[in-house]
Amino acid sequence: MKLSENLKIDSDLIRIRTFMMGNQTLRVKVPLVSEMEEMTKRVNASDWQYKYDEFTKPLLEKKDLLEGEKIEFTDDDILVDGKSIKETAIIAAQTNTRIVEMFKLLIPVTGDLNDLTYQDIESEFPFSVQLEIAKKIGEVISPSYEEIRKN
Repeated sequence: MKLSENLKIDSDLIRIRTFMMGNQTLRVKVPLVSEMEEMTKRVNASDWQYKYDEFTKPLLEKKDLLEGEKIEFTDDDILVDGKSIKETAIIAAQTNTRIVEMFKLLIPVTGDLNDLTYQDIESEFPFSVQLEIAKKIGEVISPSYEEIRKN
């Protein structure tokens, strides 16, 4: 704050970057290190149980038919061909949370994105577009070494 005051600049405005997606110009606010740390904490603390339940429900419904079919039911997980459904659910939930966190960095024309949920995003964008937008946001807020060298 002291630096901004002394230089008579609005640091919030300096932190705004833009990028093109299709024919749309989107604006992003580059987060402070502390904001990125909070985002990372929220991603790491993602509630994965709903994804686990979603992934395991069809398997549990046919458990008797699936025993011995490269599917192992343990006390707290299901392994399919040796791969943990719990680990898959954690990764999926963290991916969804990461997408929400990235989208929240977008600067809306009206209103705010404070209450944005993954379901909101999923209802408007296919998963491939979600990933592409999140990737573009990531590139804008944290340019690669090659991008910095170009400038």
